Amino acid sequence: MDTQQILEIHNQELKQEIEKLRVKKGGIEEHGQLSIKGTQMVDQNGNPFILRGLSSHGIAWYPEYTNYPALKTIKDYGANAFRIAMYVEQNDGYLEEPELNKKLLFSAIENSLAADLYTIVDWHVLRDEDPNHNIDEAIDILEEVAQRYGDNPGIIYEICNEPNGDTSYDDIVNYANEVIPVIRKYAPNAVILVGTPNFCTSLSEAIENPIEYPNIMYTYHYYAGVSDCKFAMEEIERGLEGGLPIFVSEWGLDSHDAKDQHWKETSEFLDYLEKEKIGWINWSLSNKDEGYSIIKPDSSKLHSWDEEDITDSGKFVFRYLSKGKD
Repeated sequence: MDTQQILEIHNQELKQEIEKLRVKKGGIEEHGQLSIKGTQMVDQNGNPFILRGLSSHGIAWYPEYTNYPALKTIKDYGANAFRIAMYVEQNDGYLEEPELNKKLLFSAIENSLAADLYTIVDWHVLRDEDPNHNIDEAIDILEEVAQRYGDNPGIIYEICNEPNGDTSYDDIVNYANEVIPVIRKYAPNAVILVGTPNFCTSLSEAIENPIEYPNIMYTYHYYAGVSDCKFAMEEIERGLEGGLPIFVSEWGLDSHDAKDQHWKETSEFLDYLEKEKIGWINWSLSNKDEGYSIIKPDSSKLHSWDEEDITDSGKFVFRYLSKGKD
């Protein structure tokens, strides 16, 4: 089956189910406080629960897609989670524009919670490589979020997006041991997501030396054509067998350059996550002119997107969101 056939199937299914998707999906009101039992995320009733949703792009660059109608639209399409990516060192990131980023962050949090979406506050480490480089700033903003929202069951903390460069797992553990107690002081039951080395693609050291806190998950990232699908599934499987709770806080499919095999491999990867009841977040809810965007760059609509507004990878993502049974 070639790429065009795959896209046609997804487009047909999207059209057929679009009305089914525009119904209320189980979110915070239904499932309440999430927690981690073994390797599984569970809801307030102890039932396995899978988060599926979208990430913003950098909130200082594409804040217009964090409006309430936009987030209600993705909820109607099947999402139950929204990730707010606040870059640290890039242009207009938190270090450059702290007050602007805080205003955008809290506005996005309020809109996401109002849309009944579990809300991931993402301290988007990338260019800074080692989260310890800006640990004081991370503590300041994450403490402010935790103070403001306390034990709100809808808030999830992602404390370091993609540790990379020479950052070791020990560096990440040291960082986590400083940041997590600050969050726990105000939000003792919140789920916290911890990044892993090499842009969140290596779980082996976490298996050997897990962080000693409850309600912790370890993040893995997957990008078709960049990641090796077989390795990714095997690495996640090793993590599960080693007792690690895993969350895929970023994955992407480049609709500009993806080859037939990348569409197929991404389907296999998402089907694997579904089988293992592992949550995921797709990158990204924006109209940036790149293949990973959900919205076409020539679309001016900020919510209520129809088929003509959505990229091929966006249609693929919405189709998978519609499969959620929670």
